[in-house]
Amino acid sequence: MARRTKHHIPQKSDEFDAQWFTSTIGSKFGGVVTHVETETIGEGIGFLGELHRCTLTWQGGTEAPSSVIVKIPSKVAKNRSLGEGLAVYEREIRVYSEMGDCLGIPMPEFIYGECDANPAPWLETFFTFLFRKLPVPAVSRVLDVLLLIGAKSSRRYVLMMEDINDARPPSQVEGGSIQDTITGLDLLARFHAHNWNETKRRDAHPIIWSVGHVPKVVQASYRRNRDAFVERFGALIGEEMVAKMDEVQERLPELCAQLERDPWTLCHGDYRLDNLMFRSDGRTTVLDWQGLAWGRPGWEVAYFITTALEPEYRDEEQMMLVQYHETLVAAGVDNYTYEDLLEDVTISKAILAHRMVAGDDLLDTEMENTESDFIEVIVKRVVGWVDLDV
Repeated sequence: MARRTKHHIPQKSDEFDAQWFTSTIGSKFGGVVTHVETETIGEGIGFLGELHRCTLTWQGGTEAPSSVIVKIPSKVAKNRSLGEGLAVYEREIRVYSEMGDCLGIPMPEFIYGECDANPAPWLETFFTFLFRKLPVPAVSRVLDVLLLIGAKSSRRYVLMMEDINDARPPSQVEGGSIQDTITGLDLLARFHAHNWNETKRRDAHPIIWSVGHVPKVVQASYRRNRDAFVERFGALIGEEMVAKMDEVQERLPELCAQLERDPWTLCHGDYRLDNLMFRSDGRTTVLDWQGLAWGRPGWEVAYFITTALEPEYRDEEQMMLVQYHETLVAAGVDNYTYEDLLEDVTISKAILAHRMVAGDDLLDTEMENTESDFIEVIVKRVVGWVDLDV
């Protein structure tokens, strides 16, 4: 992937024209693109980016794709700012272009990716230092500065990948079935085992952060958004849950540290139903690699189950966790007990409930075209899995 380039990097769908496609991938497939039809997909689901399906008409070409998916940053200023601050756009391009063949999990074929060079790579180190050293109220003010810088960023990003058009995309709002969840957990266990304590793979890419990266940022967002969140969702989640989230607020750095202990693995970072494509040949392909991170596997198991299934399936939780752990062990992991998994899942559920408050602060979740009940459904679903008595 070229990051320093004089090529045009389109940031609007009407710029995905035949000339641009020919200049970027024409030589790859030995042909010329003569016509492009573009449609926006996934509206109201992805907050940080835009997805466009581009149908291509070729003159010549060997095994040239008839359609591709092109991903660019969100046009929603608040969400784009957060995406820039979290480095999600560059991270995803790097994952596809540099790590796709070593992660041990099916993902869309990488076709092309490009982004402007980071004009101030030292800023991430500087802000991380401040976030770790300053008290939470000061972190909140520094966070505003970081988001302001992100909002003014002129960096351009574009990612082109395979269009998977033979798959059944499950609905996050409708929720998954037990079978879909078990299939997802089986794939997740094998992915985790493949990347178990892979220090070289992690350290070769400093842009891969831990799942508990700078917890004071989350505390700062929780602190300033708590009252608004409770006003919006308090009746839905109940006073006991609010008290539980307040408890997590006080202990968050300690709890996050527990999710960074050995043994750890690489985590997808947003492993949920909307990012799984169940294909007609039985394969499951995983989308959206903006959040690749490292940490204890129980974090990601908890995230997947609590966002995929209604709490009415809690009686099935033990069965699902046992099956995940058995798959993990069968794939070669021998230093992570079932009791370790249970402890990590319990901690992670509470952190996930707490993190929804911060997410509501940092993201524009009421933007146009968002499924009206998406956020409410996820909030209710996640808190329904939290163990209040632990």
